Amino acid sequence: MLKRVKAALVLSLLGAPAWAATQPDIAPFDAVLAARARNGGYDYRGTTAEERSKLSAYLASLADAKPADMGPDERKAFYINAYNVIAIETLLERPGKKIIDIDGAFKTAQNRVGGEMLTLDAIENKLREAKDARIHFAIVCASKSCPPLAGKAYRADGLSQVLDAQGRQFVGDPSKNRIDKAKGRIALSMIFNWNRKEFERDGGSLMKEVSRFVGDPATASWVTAYASEPEFLEYDWSPNQP
Repeated sequence: MLKRVKAALVLSLLGAPAWAATQPDIAPFDAVLAARARNGGYDYRGTTAEERSKLSAYLASLADAKPADMGPDERKAFYINAYNVIAIETLLERPGKKIIDIDGAFKTAQNRVGGEMLTLDAIENKLREAKDARIHFAIVCASKSCPPLAGKAYRADGLSQVLDAQGRQFVGDPSKNRIDKAKGRIALSMIFNWNRKEFERDGGSLMKEVSRFVGDPATASWVTAYASEPEFLEYDWSPNQP
């Protein structure tokens, strides 16, 4: 107890933000992701009992966290991590099932997160309040067509750069988005269609926002000027088992 009081006093004297002590310990989630996040997916079949315990401990630690006391990026990272650990747990509890085929996985199954009982959809809506469409590059619905699952938990430090990198990795993956300047074809993930208004809000137009995450400058300019409606690829809900 005395150590915690001293730590709080040091944070106060250093001018650290008030929310610095409100975060759950992300170490258990970090450890599991380091071991099981592979090739953009998650190794459900290889997850050990010890790793399941770490995931459960991390999920339990989210229950009474105080997002209202967090800074904007800390809150964003908190809800992204919450979404991802719940999606992973959902498939671990029902081996081999597609998340879309699990009754209530998105809309009715609830977990206590930040003092509220929230579904996956409700957590996504919490993230939408940040008005940053890049959150859709970070939340992973445990399916093959999802963005890549990061190899460590999200944190506030450097979050914007990490989200940009996630966007580049996702847009640059031809299994998720097909941008072929030579053939004059653009076929995007359904994620861009489902969340189109958010991407248009941030970029001014969907294609302009997509172009931000295209690595080759000439191709990015071509995408920005693309006047046709893009195609949208069928979404593969198979588990993102590597």
